[in-house]
Amino acid sequence: MCARWCGTDSWKGWLAVLTEDGIPPNRSRLPGVLERAFRRIQRRIAVRGQVSVQRDLRLGNGSLISSPHGLAVGKSVAVGPGSIIEVDGRIGDYCLIGRNVQILGRMDHAVSEIGMPMALSTWVGDRPQVPEDSVAIGRDVWIGAGAIVLGGISIGEGAVIGAGAVVTRDIEPFGIAVGNPARVVKLRFRSDSERERHSAELDRREQN
Repeated sequence: MCARWCGTDSWKGWLAVLTEDGIPPNRSRLPGVLERAFRRIQRRIAVRGQVSVQRDLRLGNGSLISSPHGLAVGKSVAVGPGSIIEVDGRIGDYCLIGRNVQILGRMDHAVSEIGMPMALSTWVGDRPQVPEDSVAIGRDVWIGAGAIVLGGISIGEGAVIGAGAVVTRDIEPFGIAVGNPARVVKLRFRSDSERERHSAELDRREQN
């Protein structure tokens, strides 16, 4: 490892690893102390406002997480490059959020203030929270690249949101949803017993 990174051209190697997509392609290629330092720097740049995060948050280049009233992000969550999360609520453990995903509130600017341009109207952060400001995303959810998730909805544990989908209503646990508006076309796993076993294994992981 030292022979690879400590030479006169070592900065080129680091640059190649760190800037490819913002998440080292093979985490074992970075010594643990440097990986942790890199993630801390990313969090300081990308996480803003009323956001709490648990351990092992991974962020891609250009991603942003912010919340006007409060967002809780679980452990081992990965957010892909270019993704924007500007919403209240919660994102569960082990979620995968692909490239260029947007998770947004529905009422960021008031649209019913007579005589007031929307650019100057009441902003979400200057008023009390309403249900449309929040999402509830369960554990082990995968949101595909380019998807849009609007506030006021829940995505159940284990669900998969297809690339480019627009989520405007609740998605049931383990649902695989595609399209605009997103609708569930099938369920993960073959039976209720398999889905129950999967949830139980997630519970067991959280106890360790």
